[in-house]
Formats: sequence, C-alpha cells, structure tokens
Amino acid sequence: MKDSSPLCLIHKSELAYPSGSTICFMNDLFYIMGDDASEILILNDKLIEVERVSLFPKDENIRIPKAIKADIEASVLIRQNGIDCILFLGSGSVSPHRDYAYLFEPESKSISRIDLSSFYDQLRNQFAQLNIEAATMLGGSLALGIRANRSYPDNYIALAIPGKLSPEFHRKVLLKLPVEHSGISGMDYDGVRDILFITFSSENTSNSYDDGEIGESYLAIIQDAADQIKNNELYISSLIKLSDLGPEFKFQKVESVALTADNRQLLVVADNDQGNTNLFLIGF
Repeated sequence: MKDSSPLCLIHKSELAYPSGSTICFMNDLFYIMGDDASEILILNDKLIEVERVSLFPKDENIRIPKAIKADIEASVLIRQNGIDCILFLGSGSVSPHRDYAYLFEPESKSISRIDLSSFYDQLRNQFAQLNIEAATMLGGSLALGIRANRSYPDNYIALAIPGKLSPEFHRKVLLKLPVEHSGISGMDYDGVRDILFITFSSENTSNSYDDGEIGESYLAIIQDAADQIKNNELYISSLIKLSDLGPEFKFQKVESVALTADNRQLLVVADNDQGNTNLFLIGF
C-alpha cells in the first residue's frame, strides 16, 4: 500500500446498539463494545448481527449511567492459555470502576474480569490525564492509545510488556499531529505489511471525563510502523479527513477501526453522542 492509494466509502449502516466505542475482528466476526453498553455485539463479515453476549447485568436502562459505567473504549486480540481471546479495556479515566479489563473467550463465551489498577497506576505516573481509547498488538508489545483533550493536548502511544496477570509499562511515544484538538480514538495494525492505522476525533472538551461538541474525525496511515514506533516521537505528516470521503461522516465521532479479513478494507465504528452506533466500511 502506498500513501497515495485512494480511499473510498463503500458502505454505511446504523445499528440499534448504544454508543459503539471499540471494534475487533477475529475469525470472520466483528466484536463491538459500547462504552455504556451492557452487551458485546457480534456481527458477521456481511455486517449482519449474529448475537449479543451480556458483559454486565441489564436493567431498564439501555445505556449504563455515566457515573458507574466501566467505560470500555479499547479492545485487543490476545492469546491466553493457547486460546484466542479479546481483551476489553476500561479507559482508566476514573478510578476504580474504570480500571478493569474483561477477558472474553468467543468460543466458550466465558468472561473474566481483571483488576488492572496496578498497571493503570503505572500509566498515571506517566500521563497527567489517563484515558485509554485504543489498543493493538505491535511487535510483541501491547500498544495503548492515550487520548488528548483541550487541557491535555498531547496524544501518546503507551507501550507495555504483556504479562500473564497484568501488563507492565515499558515506554511512551508522543504523537505529533498536523492538526490541533484531535484525540486518538482507535488503532489496528497490519503485521504483514507493517502498517499502523490510527483514527482521531475532535470534540470540545477540557478533560478525560466529559463529552463535547463533535468536530472532524481523521485517519492516519503509518508505514514501517515497527521501526517508527522505536522513536520517542512519531510524526504523522498527513491525516485523511474522513468527511472528505462523504458527508455521512459529518457529526460522527469515529471511535475505533478494524481491518477486515483481506486487509484491504477498514471497518470504522462511530457514534453521535445520542446513543446510536454507525458503521463505515472504507476501501483502499
């Protein structure tokens, strides 16, 4: 893939699912979690709903209240005891109830809650306002996207060493962007071609807790990612403004991105802060 490869919007759909915030693709299925949802939404490769798996107890509220939600904003594929699993990560923006991860085994549908407070405290020693919004595995490291806001304007990738019980912080990489007031929201890595895909969104908020007015969303494509991530700063020379692909992206806050099976398309999940989830399939 070259930087000049054109991107195009192939498909858009709206789901009756609250606030989609992170997406993973594994074994021809997409797994979506909302930051205030109680269920994992599973779609097939045709983007048709297959099932929902309860992660939290359901009540009369469709959306979990903000004050108590786990705020799952990132997910990553890992192998645990020889089994392919998905690790859903709380944002860590409020302790203690956002300091947990949830290990989901798709085959058995088993879910384990993991206390990551010790690891998140390591991250808080590095970042003034912890807000984990993206995750992927990159070169054997767990890469976490730490989101900026108007009072904390720097986006970072935190690199951690995976552990059996809990990761261990290794180092951080400052992301240098050509635009202001945009925060990292999603990541996925193509290990075959060594390309890192990162989404960013903008909203008018001065902290890691509150939402704000939705602005533009962007996609960055990082070539030779394994080498570039070795530096303390990663310069992103250009961003693709997603609304340039179509007006459908206006007033949509892009939350996450996942490569599809052939690594020639990206599925982007977005919400509009009204409780709905939108999917955008992008070809390149």
